[in-house]
Amino acid sequence: MMLPDPYASGVLQEEHHSRLVADLENYARDAGIQPHWIWTPLPETVSDAEVAYLKNFRRHAVDGQIAGIAYCGKPVGVAIEQRMAALAGCLVRNFVRARLMTVGQVLDHLAKGTLPDLSCLLIPNFFLRQDEGGHIAAWQVQSLFDLLMARRVQGQQTILYVSDSKLLGKEYGLAISRLIDEAYLKITN
Repeated sequence: MMLPDPYASGVLQEEHHSRLVADLENYARDAGIQPHWIWTPLPETVSDAEVAYLKNFRRHAVDGQIAGIAYCGKPVGVAIEQRMAALAGCLVRNFVRARLMTVGQVLDHLAKGTLPDLSCLLIPNFFLRQDEGGHIAAWQVQSLFDLLMARRVQGQQTILYVSDSKLLGKEYGLAISRLIDEAYLKITN
């Protein structure tokens, strides 16, 4: 199948992105997104705070003040999976190794010890209420907390979606809730 011209949108520039475009399918596969997200501009619904976070991404990794973004509440406009795919595409075109993964995929990799070394991990279903299809075992919650702490210490960013911040603390515990409150840029809808 022939891909559209990735330079047509003006987001990618041949002089900067030619090696990315030459291997676009593999970059997209590694990021867990469709190739078009790499050349598609960010949606208009992306806030100034998100744009500022992306512009300062590398600084966040160094200074450790912000461990990532936590989207909290029901998404408005673009579905959270699409929003995160757009962010991942933006990071990839800026030569950041980012990957969109479900919490189930993350837990599987953690259990096998095969989680890749990513500068940014995006989890669109980090915490969902049970009526939204979310539920993980207590030992898995501890694995997620360990992951978030390790990523923060290593200067790796994590972008999460939490459908209900109050319920997060009740179901995942105070440690994860406090970490997200203290170390993540919270974007509420």
